[in-house]
Amino acid sequence: GSTGTRMYVLAPRLPGDTCDISVVVGKDSLVYPDYFRYKTSVTVSTIAGNGNLDGKSFKEGSLGEAIIQPRYLCVDKDDNVFAVNRVENAYHVLRVDEEADELSIVAKDVIGNAPAADPETGIISLPTETTIGSFYTMDPREFWAPRFRNMKWPEGAQLPANGWKHSMVVNPTDGYIYTRYYYGEIVKINPKSYELEVVYKTDQGDSFGLTFNPLRPNILYIAMWSNGGNYANSICTIDVTDPANTFKRVSSSLVTGGHRDGELGIAQFRQPSQIFCDAEGNMYVADAGNHCIRRITPDGIVETALGMPGTSGWKDGSKEEALFNFPTGIGISSDGSVYVADFNNGRIRKLSIN
Repeated sequence: GSTGTRMYVLAPRLPGDTCDISVVVGKDSLVYPDYFRYKTSVTVSTIAGNGNLDGKSFKEGSLGEAIIQPRYLCVDKDDNVFAVNRVENAYHVLRVDEEADELSIVAKDVIGNAPAADPETGIISLPTETTIGSFYTMDPREFWAPRFRNMKWPEGAQLPANGWKHSMVVNPTDGYIYTRYYYGEIVKINPKSYELEVVYKTDQGDSFGLTFNPLRPNILYIAMWSNGGNYANSICTIDVTDPANTFKRVSSSLVTGGHRDGELGIAQFRQPSQIFCDAEGNMYVADAGNHCIRRITPDGIVETALGMPGTSGWKDGSKEEALFNFPTGIGISSDGSVYVADFNNGRIRKLSIN
């Protein structure tokens, strides 16, 4: 818009902290000589689920009328949103189509944990605990029909006592699928042969979130749950190309958990669940025990993106208003929108970053 002497410009979100603004009218053009600085604002809206939490009901169909309790999320290369939903002891994999206002089951009675989408093929990998090496794959070329797979362990390898593995991630650098067992084994899986290699073994404890950061190739980030011993309630990292020398806790050493923003080395989390990194190197954490969404910036600063630490509830809106209730799942689309499985609210929420 223009007043005649001044123009008002809505600048789209672009990579980086600054943006050059130029205006072209016919053959005439003008570049704004000073910096245009972005002020980031984050808001949340509910895109699916009506909040019915009797633990037994399930309803697909329109997004606003859907009855769900989503636990985990992932978003594929075509921005399809998939959620692992729990109804009593039954699990379904759901697909959310915002444009068509539709939520549907793509895999019924599939008991799975935090899924991962291959950034090249779009294949969804989903860990399950049925057997020690079991997991599912869902190929878009087969309309995401679930295929049961079994990892091929090296001959003579010492196997974990149970199949307790809770998250998967694809490393865009080597193309392998990574997962971590409750007993501490970090493994990588060949996506074609399903042959497995044990990368490293940590202390035992659950981890519901794994991610790689495109700005730091081959560094695996691990969100450790509250039963993680010396690594409880923390973010840990390991360089999968040098695992013997690189596993470490990178957030606060407070094992009891808490909430503190600031530099990653002093930041505190409480039951961090799924974690995922966007194309610009921002990592988002579903900080379940704090009822909020945290962001780790590329320069290692932890912020509370949305939610009131320690206060559960359901409210859409800005940072001053938004409330969550034990959010456990995170997925990020190609435009940077963050999808949240707000477990105890029975809803899928969407963070819009402007």
